[in-house]
Amino acid sequence: MNQEPIKGMDRSGNPFTIGICCAEDYPSLCEMYLHFSPKPASQGLPPEDPEICRSWLKNLFEIGINLLAWRGNRVIGHAAFIPDPKGQSGEFVVFVDQNNRNLGIGTELTRSTLERSKQLGFESVWLTVPLTNFIAIKLYKKIGFEYSDSDPYERVMTIKLRSL
Repeated sequence: MNQEPIKGMDRSGNPFTIGICCAEDYPSLCEMYLHFSPKPASQGLPPEDPEICRSWLKNLFEIGINLLAWRGNRVIGHAAFIPDPKGQSGEFVVFVDQNNRNLGIGTELTRSTLERSKQLGFESVWLTVPLTNFIAIKLYKKIGFEYSDSDPYERVMTIKLRSL
């Protein structure tokens, strides 16, 4: 993926665009999370309190690689890669607006974020997912993530970026 936005069609035939997030996008991203449901969706994220959510997003902006999915001038999805300062890997998170789920947008955000991370020289990406989030686990397995650890509540999944 380069700096140019990626244009796509979701499973229902509606267009969307994926691009790298910049500072001017922050208000639109906050707007998506203001109306996001359910809160928290997974592992306490996104934060339910609006101020804590804004602080979380600012932190992601400062330390992470952020991509957004847009439909027109509205943010409908957000993915972030948070580099590990000690190595060539990082953590991945993705959230899609409740009215745009199960349309392939999360899949495209995930693929685009992994491709961008690979271009920047990272070697692997990991994530945590609740054991009961079967839709997300299916998506991650389809893309190539593999289980690397688990506990009674969540799984850690990892993908080696050279395999993409």
